[in-house]
This record gives sequence, C-alpha cells and structure tokens, in this order.
Amino acid sequence: MLFGSRAGFALEFHVEQDPSLLCVDVFVGGVHVNTWDNAFYPPLLVKKLKDELARLRTPSPWPAGSTSPSGEDLARWEFLEWGECTDQVIAFASPDGDLVHLTCRIREEGEPGQGAVARSESAEASVSRTALVEALEGALALSEREWSARLAALTGRAR
Repeated sequence: MLFGSRAGFALEFHVEQDPSLLCVDVFVGGVHVNTWDNAFYPPLLVKKLKDELARLRTPSPWPAGSTSPSGEDLARWEFLEWGECTDQVIAFASPDGDLVHLTCRIREEGEPGQGAVARSESAEASVSRTALVEALEGALALSEREWSARLAALTGRAR
C-alpha cells in the first residue's frame, strides 16, 4: 500500500512480508532511500510518525531574514530519524509556508568481499505540506492498525 507520491515523498508498505515487523520502503524525490533495510519495529515507527506529524501539521514560514538554516534550525528540521532503517539517510524537512522542502543524502557502504558497491546519492523534493501530512497520517493509521493486530496475535499465542 502506497501513501504519497514516489516523485515527492512516499511510504510504501509491504505488510505481508514479516509477521512481527512493518516493511516500509521510503521514497524522497523519486529515490528509494532505505534499500538496505525496510523492516521497522512497529512501536518505534508509530512513535516517529506521530513526532513528524506533530511538527509538520501546522504551516511554518522560513525564518525571517534567513538565507540558509543555522545548525539549530537544521536540528529542528531533521527528518526520517526513524531508527536503524534510516540511519544511513541524512534528511531535512524545511518548512516554507504550505510547502515543505525535503532534502536528503544517502550514504551506504559496500560490504567488503560481497561485491556490493558503496552508494552515495542525494534527493530533493518540494511537496505541499498537506500532501506530506496526508501521507504520514495514512501511514500512521496503517501502522497502528497493523501493530494492534500483530500485538493481539502475539499475546494470544503467549496464553
């Protein structure tokens, strides 16, 4: 199930792939940014989606008089800090009225002796805040529903 647009920002769920984890592919600006690992621990993903929504639901202007963000601004705009599945992504969501500018860099190291090639790639997209929030809200609803069902199944087996 896809929430959003791969060309801008999207979360694509593969709920059938793992009985205890949520497999989610993350896309920014047409780039699949978590190719190395897409299996999220459900409670962590739910928490991180809620954190992003709390920050992005309300439009915020670019800071007055600012031509580039300071370190403090960058920390406030960090995006995709969702655990080990996104550890190799450095991403920012910079507000600009009803737009959010997404910028990220992927740094994936090759495995020695495995023939894997290191990957270093950048992606950028400007998306409407509304579209971004709708994608995150859809992903949150599905994540909460899937985690509830999986938790019920796990606790049912334990009895």
